[in-house]
Amino acid sequence: MESLCLSYESLYSQRERERESKKKRKKEKFPTMASNPTASPRLKPLAFIGIGVPLAVGLIFVLIMSFLWWKMKNQPEPEEHNAELPHDHQLYAPMPELPQREFHAGEAATDCPVCLEEFVEGESLVELPTCLHAFHPACIETWLTRNHASCPVCRLHIELQVDNVV
Repeated sequence: MESLCLSYESLYSQRERERESKKKRKKEKFPTMASNPTASPRLKPLAFIGIGVPLAVGLIFVLIMSFLWWKMKNQPEPEEHNAELPHDHQLYAPMPELPQREFHAGEAATDCPVCLEEFVEGESLVELPTCLHAFHPACIETWLTRNHASCPVCRLHIELQVDNVV
């Protein structure tokens, strides 16, 4: 029985030695920083691509966004647009004579759709011949001189005839 125990112990120790030698060979194949502090870690090229490409794309994106922000911030402010028309009527085509009438209380339309002011009894109004909408003469003239050829209310096309064209 003693020989059996010795052989079992020797077999056990032999297996332990084999395991130790396997571990040594494995460490030699793949050295780590702990086993060999002078060995530099080898990074695979795919790791550089996996890290480098997204980093480069992100950097380019940040640079482009910074440039666009800088460009928008350094743009000159837009000039104020004056809502008033120039007083030089030679810039515009001659205005046709629009049919005018007086406003009477009790009419359906009580205010000008352009300036939103109420019509006053006896005030002169321009009534468009195509749709019969009424306006202050200055309001509809302003509308028409801005190259609108339609009614400001219903957008119906207005046929205007210029009689006294020089």
